[in-house]
Amino acid sequence: MYKIFIDDKRVCISNQRAYEAFCREFYEVNAAGGLVMARADALTGVPTERYLLIQRNGLWDLPKGHQEPGEDIRTTALREVSEETGIPLEQLRIADNASEQAFTLGFICITDHCYKRNGIWHLKHTWWYAMELTSPVALTPQTEEGITTATWVSPQDIPVLLTHAYSSIPEVLKHVRRR
Repeated sequence: MYKIFIDDKRVCISNQRAYEAFCREFYEVNAAGGLVMARADALTGVPTERYLLIQRNGLWDLPKGHQEPGEDIRTTALREVSEETGIPLEQLRIADNASEQAFTLGFICITDHCYKRNGIWHLKHTWWYAMELTSPVALTPQTEEGITTATWVSPQDIPVLLTHAYSSIPEVLKHVRRR
């Protein structure tokens, strides 16, 4: 099942041929981002986990951005999370199966989002990755991208925030499998 988000609505397409025909009607762009997890003991000394969320244009979001020409999609994900939150690249890593952290897989899912820019409809395919923070850092939101907040959130606080989030973000979080 292919789910495409258009503003706050979701369109579902059940087969690959129909999805490919749908995609051909748009200018397609690739993007990548991440759900970053940090053990709070690394941040505050309390042994719980926290997830990084950003607030962009008044809505909660996860850091992400467009793929550069010739760039590997995993590199895009790490670079964009770093740029949008101020976390140095060397302090981020994509989670893997051998990780002691909460994620079981680095790759989470791909979301599709349609938007109109300069009179042209775009279809953005975003690859999402589970990431881990390797050491404590100060967060610095990338304000020129409309990001006003970058903050660590406890898992129990996320459902309330998702009521004021971009429509594809709950879809990403739904795919996260925790140990």
